[in-house]
Amino acid sequence: MLFNSYPFLFAFLPAALVGYQIAGHFHRRAVVAWLGFVSLVFYAYWRPPLVVLLLCSIGINYLAAELISRHIRNTVGVRVWLWLAIAIDLGLLGFFKYLFPFLNFACHVAGSSRHWADVILPLGISFFTFTQIAYLVDLSQGDAVRQDLSSYVLFVTFFPHLIAGPILHHKDMMPQFQQDRKYQLRLDDFIVGLSWFIMGLGKKVLLADDFSHTAKAAYDSPGTLGMIVAWRGVLCYALQLYFDFSGYSDMALGLARMFSIDFPLNFSSPYKARNIIDFWQRWHITLTQYITDYVYSPLQFWISERRQEKGKKVSRKAQATLEGFTSMIAFPMMFTFLVAGIWHGAGLQYVVFGAIHGVYLTINHAWHLFRRKPGQQTAEKPPFLRAISHGSSVLLTFVCVLVANVFFRSDGCRRAISMLAAMAGAHGIGSRLLPHETASGAAVDVPKMIVGFLIVWALPNTQQILRRFKPSLHITPWDEVVPSRSLVWTPNIAWALTLSGVFFLVLVGLQKPSSFLYFQF
Repeated sequence: MLFNSYPFLFAFLPAALVGYQIAGHFHRRAVVAWLGFVSLVFYAYWRPPLVVLLLCSIGINYLAAELISRHIRNTVGVRVWLWLAIAIDLGLLGFFKYLFPFLNFACHVAGSSRHWADVILPLGISFFTFTQIAYLVDLSQGDAVRQDLSSYVLFVTFFPHLIAGPILHHKDMMPQFQQDRKYQLRLDDFIVGLSWFIMGLGKKVLLADDFSHTAKAAYDSPGTLGMIVAWRGVLCYALQLYFDFSGYSDMALGLARMFSIDFPLNFSSPYKARNIIDFWQRWHITLTQYITDYVYSPLQFWISERRQEKGKKVSRKAQATLEGFTSMIAFPMMFTFLVAGIWHGAGLQYVVFGAIHGVYLTINHAWHLFRRKPGQQTAEKPPFLRAISHGSSVLLTFVCVLVANVFFRSDGCRRAISMLAAMAGAHGIGSRLLPHETASGAAVDVPKMIVGFLIVWALPNTQQILRRFKPSLHITPWDEVVPSRSLVWTPNIAWALTLSGVFFLVLVGLQKPSSFLYFQF
């Protein structure tokens, strides 16, 4: 079920809210059970049989959690149960997401004409798989608390995050449903959540979907594009992806807030990032935190231990040597982002996407580590030069992201390379039209793109607009930027009319609702 659809807006969501209000009159467990039930209904709406897979995944991991926590007495080592559960989780993920694309790739390389039919990819399988793995790992290390079955089901399935994140950590989610408080709809939380939801809905329907047509046409035929048209397609996709993911993130956090639940922030103006490290601290924030905690940090710790066993240093000074930097930063960074690329999809283009960002981040870390000696001071620049330096850094970072996005969006590496060639002018500079595009339609793209980038770079993001009302679980340094008072949300008539107008335009544009880009992951 899509957030941007009539059934969700006028049937599912009202029923979920009313049921929550009624359940709150009974007991906390009734609230947990109700939200768990409606979340399963939400998931089953797309393809009912696949809810069986979700329940099997939950059942297997919950049983593993019971065995790991020794609630079910056994003499098997904790690590055995942990690795067995992880193997099953990754096995299911590998079967549905990677096996058949890999078989087809192998057949292609071998020159065989055989084609393995792809299985249906269950929505959100990467999200609910890695959410549960993190819980089991932390439980095995004593950093998580055992949960009863209904609480665990809700933790995994709570519908605002189930399909496309954010990736919830048990420490963020579970305590909120164990608080000794009255579980009823609160007017202040509901209004803030609804406003945030409408802002996200507007981004998706009025902006992202509008840019999708040009982006799709360009990426469907990259070999025929002139340089100007290629760049137009790539920029439109950058805006589509931005507003699509930003819109979903806003809707997810807004929906949770309607139930007085705070989600962690997952998106914070990433195109304003001044370098790639900054970008990944703003883009898909919970994924960055996840791979840092469960891939990069353990790998780096393991490497440091091996170095110490060999009598090698692991200090920052040691990292500033070529050998130390390669082993302690470059290798774990590249491995981590290859994993991140594979997480996004089964094609080779996703591996390249991850590798590109791994190279970017390695260079970025090397720049910070080697560009000046410890204790060396840099001269303070005048404000004008600081502004130019900042703007140049943001623009360079954005161009680097665009190049990686070509692989992220393309159907394969050949098409991605073809698109990069078109962007470099391999097919001429002229502004030939896209297939089935009129001259007037092409002319409209430019002002739309200008408006899109003005929103991206010149306006505050939604959590800054809602800053007075603690819009997310964790506040980032960027959210402390104070926007103009006229852009700060307050519960008044002007904002009510503005958001009502946005909602009306959304309803008009919902004739053919489109899925979110991150649904495929």
